[in-house]
Parts: sequence; C-alpha cells; structure tokens
Amino acid sequence: MDGRIKLLCMVLLSLSASFASEWQHYLTLLSLVFIALIITKLPIIALLKDMKFFAIIILIVLFTNAFNVPGDPIPGFPIERVSMQGVITGLRFAGRLITIIMVCTVVTGTTSLLTFKNVIEWYLRPVPFIPEVRIATMISLTFALIPVIFDSYTEIMNAQKSRCIELRKNPIKRVNFIVFPLLGQILRRADEIVYAMESRCYSEVRTRALFKINKLDWFILAICATSLLFVVA
Repeated sequence: MDGRIKLLCMVLLSLSASFASEWQHYLTLLSLVFIALIITKLPIIALLKDMKFFAIIILIVLFTNAFNVPGDPIPGFPIERVSMQGVITGLRFAGRLITIIMVCTVVTGTTSLLTFKNVIEWYLRPVPFIPEVRIATMISLTFALIPVIFDSYTEIMNAQKSRCIELRKNPIKRVNFIVFPLLGQILRRADEIVYAMESRCYSEVRTRALFKINKLDWFILAICATSLLFVVA
C-alpha cells in the first residue's frame, strides 16, 4: 500500500476504536484487524504474547471501573461493590485498547522506518513554519531507538541478576542499579547515531520521495472510512 494511505487508515481505525461503544462496533473492527493480520502474514500468536505487557493496564482499569462506577450489582457475585455497568465500561476500554494496539502493530509491522519518515514529511510539508524534515527524522530515530532500549534493558537485567541483585532489600538501590546504567547506554547510543550522521554529512536538503496510489489503496481507505461512519452514526 501507499504509505500515506496506510497511515491515514491507521488514524481512521484508531478513531473508530476510540468511539466504539456497542458490541457490533468491536466485532467489525476486530474482524478487519484479523483479516489484515491474515493478509500480511504477521505472527498472530507472537503478537498476542506481546499483548501481555498491556494486560496489566487493562486489568487495573477494569478493576477500577468495576468498583468505582455506580450501577447495579452483579447477581450471585460475592462482592457487592462490583457493578455491572463498571465491568461493561472496563471491557469497553479493553476492547478499544486492544483494537488500537493491533491496528498500530499491523501498520508498523508492514512499513519501513524510511517510509514512515517520508510519509510524515509529506503530511507536514504544507504546514507553515514547521521543519518537516527535522521532525520526520526525529520520529524515525525514536522508533529506531525503542528496540535498542528494550535490548539494553534486558542485557542490564540479566547482568544484575547474575550479580544477585534480588538479594538486596533496599528497592531504591535496586532501581538505581538498573536505571542509571540504562540511561548511560541510551545516551551513548544516541551520541553514536549523531556522530554517524555527522560523519556522513547528513543534511535536511534531500531528494523527496515519490508516492503512487493505486485502486486497491482507495478501496481499503473507503473501508476504513466506512467503519468510522458505522461507529459514529
């Protein structure tokens, strides 16, 4: 797909998930995401395993809504403070978050960082007084550094575990042994990227990327726009 249309489809589907409120809305959006996963041949099981990092946030919001949102008690449930309306509200939030995460995963898993940079630059070019090339480069470098940060964190955690950091009872010292080395590695890696760009004479004056939209792109965009109208209407 054309990168511009792909990013626009991601925005439309994310907005659709944000406005979703009925079960048919979630069913429609999740069906579109599932079809996209099949077409792109992304590892569905691996993506679901990665969702465990967001499961904690979903559970916290679910329990918070269940206890704080007033409503009717659940029949037969031992805790009277848990309301049916609160559970439904929490499940709606979970459905929105899962849908948005999966949509962004499909787009980022099928789009290179260079395409993202060119698309962001293309969208920002008509905006006056904004350095579109600089902003697009910053965003692409941010995406490139995210996996590096996770790899550095894993490396530091394994090194600290080999030194039996779990035996230290002071939680502040345990955090210091992880946070400060991680920050040091991130800053060093950022300096390496800057030196590499300077040594290659990086300049914001670059050849603009060429885009080409076909009929399939317009068809997929129409589907995403229709899903938003279906949810909002």
